[in-house]
Amino acid sequence: MAYLKELKVTFTRKRVDDDLLNKPVESPGQVFALFKDMQDETKEKVVVLHLNPQLEILSYEVAAIGSATATLMEPVEIYRNAMLARASSLIVVHNHPSGHCKPSEADISIALKLHELGEIHGMPLQDFIIIGDGKYGSFREQGRL
Repeated sequence: MAYLKELKVTFTRKRVDDDLLNKPVESPGQVFALFKDMQDETKEKVVVLHLNPQLEILSYEVAAIGSATATLMEPVEIYRNAMLARASSLIVVHNHPSGHCKPSEADISIALKLHELGEIHGMPLQDFIIIGDGKYGSFREQGRL
């Protein structure tokens, strides 16, 4: 097992399978495999993956934890922390405790804001992934990004 850094005030580590690290993130399914345990959360949670130029995961952060139906994501905070982690791009992973992967209007709005900020800062949003019960929805696969 390898360790993946979780960005907080100080770094902590999370155990993940070796075969999921040290190679580029090539699909939303690969991200789902890393964070599928989010499907069991009772509150909405937002995790941001910080990627290097080869799309390998440098670190990740739990950016927000909300209620059973909503969470507050601050795009500026998400990008500030990604810059501190020296990321080249990022992926946002977010769960829906209801189990549905269909994006809400709030999800669509925040993903577009994140995409715009990424364009401005030269740090593209690679994907916005919603995790539900045993499945996921990817904005990249749906052509929303």
